[in-house]
Amino acid sequence: MARRRTGGVWRRRAGRLAADLAPAAGTPLLPLRRPGWTAWLPHVAVALFSASLCGVVWHTLIEDFGVPNQMAGTLGFAHALALVVALYWPLSGWWLSLAAAVTAAAVAGGAGDPDPVRGTVALWPGPDLVAHLSVMALVGMRARVRVQVEMWVLTLVAGVALAVAFPGRAPFTGVLSMSVYSAVVLVAAGALRSRGEAVRRLAEQLHISEQERARRALLEERARIARELHDVVAHHMSVIAIQAEAAPLRVPDPPGELARSFATIRNNAVEALTELHRVLDVLRGDHGPPVPDGEADTPQPTLDRLEDLLSGVRGAGLAVTVEVAGTRRPLAQGVELSAYRIVQEALSNVLRHAPDAEVTVSLEYLPGRLDVRVTNTAGTVARDRGRGPAAASGGGHGLIGMRERAAMLGGTLEAGPRPGGGYAVLARLPAAPAPEPVRSPRVHVPSEGEGAA
Repeated sequence: MARRRTGGVWRRRAGRLAADLAPAAGTPLLPLRRPGWTAWLPHVAVALFSASLCGVVWHTLIEDFGVPNQMAGTLGFAHALALVVALYWPLSGWWLSLAAAVTAAAVAGGAGDPDPVRGTVALWPGPDLVAHLSVMALVGMRARVRVQVEMWVLTLVAGVALAVAFPGRAPFTGVLSMSVYSAVVLVAAGALRSRGEAVRRLAEQLHISEQERARRALLEERARIARELHDVVAHHMSVIAIQAEAAPLRVPDPPGELARSFATIRNNAVEALTELHRVLDVLRGDHGPPVPDGEADTPQPTLDRLEDLLSGVRGAGLAVTVEVAGTRRPLAQGVELSAYRIVQEALSNVLRHAPDAEVTVSLEYLPGRLDVRVTNTAGTVARDRGRGPAAASGGGHGLIGMRERAAMLGGTLEAGPRPGGGYAVLARLPAAPAPEPVRSPRVHVPSEGEGAA
């Protein structure tokens, strides 16, 4: 039983070794993440190095070791080809390089010039050793530690075999030098590989963190917009409920069908208000960001309060001018609120990134649409020059909110640097005229109806 278990272990190890060093194993060297031909710079560099190495090996084998011209040329080409093959099939290139190095050492024989100190010929021809170490470095940067160790052991075995076959060619020095050089190359390649993987993991984590930060900012902006719109919608729904309850009281002896219809309208409005309050409670609770102090009780601003906003930023030192094109008209409260908030956020970005810039706020009333444009010059003390609000230290949450407000209304928002310097924000908001206000009747409303509304 012990023999069977031992035999099974060795078979598994042999199978693992064969899988690790299979010619088709390994991953190809991918191009860099750069535009155009620069992405292939590593491949071009390896190709040029292999071409020069081919000539050096060819010349050295002929001149220093007396290898015939045709054989020397074949071995030089094999070394160069191994480097190129290692780019796409790493282990295939390594096997080809090892075979070429062993063949070159074998055919060199004892014809080389002896070392002046040791009086013996080197076990490994110098250019062949350099070529094989280059292939090992190229493969080691994309191989696991176990595969690197297996490559080193097989190279050492090849050196020992050559030392046994050619005992007169400084066997100990040749085996020692090849083992030390190859170990150093593989350790350096493994360190570079580990560093590259660490940098790649860090980049992925940063990318995920950035995506999470952007997602949270988007959710916070949506929650804030929902709170503001709640106040707008709740006001109108309250008016509907009161009008529906008071309308039958304005008509003497109203028909029963009419009274029931108004009662249904009132009940639906009250149910809608209840749901709105429930949603707002969720947004203001643990499921949403906290509401700033006083925000819940503050009336939502419209474009009628735009001048107050501009007065505030002018007091902060910002030069702002206003341009209004078209016939100014009241718009739906949601549109007015979104337009006001977009202008507010754009001015905040200018104060943050170009406090001495000149700003122009343009409102263009078009049939069925309102265009809001905020442009600013570059300024002389602008920070984060050339980056724009989205990339500066504020995190770009303002642009997220502006885009959300425009998209919520079915509009669009464009933002980016201006050709002559500065920044521009353009929001196109669908804007139908506001409905005519409905006057509340001067009648008594029952206390039950008042409490429900």
